[in-house]
Amino acid sequence: METIGQILKNAREKKGLTIEELEATTHIVARFIKALENEEFDVLPGEIYVKGFIKNLSDKLSLDADMVLERYNLQKNGIKSEQDLLKNGKAIKNIKKNKEPVKEGKDVKDNKEAESNKEPVKETNTKESLKDVINTEKHEEKTIKETNKKNKNNNASNRAEADLLFMARRDLYKLRNKNKPIMPTVIIVLAIIVVIAVIVFNWKNITGFIFPSNNKRQNRNEVEISKNIVDSKAKQSVKSGDIIYFKPLGISATIKFNSIGNVLHININGQDLSFSKSSPIILDLNGNGINDFKISVIEVYDNSATVEMEKLEENQMVNTGYTNDIESAAMNTTNYNDTVSTNLLVINGETYIEQDTEKVDIRIEITAKHFVYIRYFIDSNRPATTNLLSGKTLYLEAKDVVMLTIGNAGEVVVKVNGKIINVGAAGETVNKTIKWVKNLNDSTRYNLIMSDTK
Repeated sequence: METIGQILKNAREKKGLTIEELEATTHIVARFIKALENEEFDVLPGEIYVKGFIKNLSDKLSLDADMVLERYNLQKNGIKSEQDLLKNGKAIKNIKKNKEPVKEGKDVKDNKEAESNKEPVKETNTKESLKDVINTEKHEEKTIKETNKKNKNNNASNRAEADLLFMARRDLYKLRNKNKPIMPTVIIVLAIIVVIAVIVFNWKNITGFIFPSNNKRQNRNEVEISKNIVDSKAKQSVKSGDIIYFKPLGISATIKFNSIGNVLHININGQDLSFSKSSPIILDLNGNGINDFKISVIEVYDNSATVEMEKLEENQMVNTGYTNDIESAAMNTTNYNDTVSTNLLVINGETYIEQDTEKVDIRIEITAKHFVYIRYFIDSNRPATTNLLSGKTLYLEAKDVVMLTIGNAGEVVVKVNGKIINVGAAGETVNKTIKWVKNLNDSTRYNLIMSDTK
């Protein structure tokens, strides 16, 4: 005969339910269900709760609640199997026989009838014994209830009451929610989704309203780059990686912005160049000896800049402020040294351009008298190469150091922070480094020197 725990567990597994699923449908705490299946009755609350749990579980598991309760009562009184029940019945039968001895003088026929009715009598006695056991158990149960009411442990009582109160509140909450209309909840959820969508799609406008200063800068960075510009003069906001096709009537320039900072590194028609806010680029795109294009920096931001591109007319031809120096050097190369600064200190091959001064940006202007080849490094940036035609000027600006390679060095005029420097002779290729070095006598002061690159 199955025990009460086996009956409940087998019925639950037959229905394919877990203890948690059974807890959800019966509202009985899972640990109580598990205790019943494991027959750990000492873990359970009072007897009245246990029987209530058994009845509730039997209903959910399609069991006969009365039969299961009867099995529980038998098991609680020590009758766990049919053998125990039969033993109990035989004991009761023997007691009755002792009380009512068989009368002497019965004939053999009566004995045969008694033997023929032996099994029915056994069955009758078994039923009677079962009935007696049940009655006895009911009496014991009543006694146990009265005893439990008087001697019930306070902790177990409080725990059971808390669990029942929890189940009652949970049932009440579910009942209330069940009666609530669904539509208001759906409307609220849809409203929340709409609000989130509006915030996501208008996030930039919202942040711009809250932080107007950042919005102005952000709008500058997000201007859509026009791929083709045909106006003779145009301003454009750019960032690293942008490409502009500047194609007014008469010239054509493909401008790629490699990096943007205090110095902008760009590529114009395959030629790597650098320029800054104070030093624009002026080029002859047609190759006819007339400067016909100018690009300059209007404003620099964190990672973007506003530049101005302009097609120059013939009467706008501008090289630098050193035109007179270039012309005089071109007309009379023997007098070239007259234009070079002669008061510069030279020690061990190092030319001191600035001495004992504060550190400022290094500004270099290289103007070609004839065609020259130039390669340069600025601070830690990547190298760039350019070919200067006659009359063209290359503007460079650095914080700490510039490294130059100049072919045909005697055919250029090099000006560093306003001083014209002799870098080499005609037909000579030179490698020069111009950098700031701390003054040995005062670490807060610097010397700007030019030396051969090692």
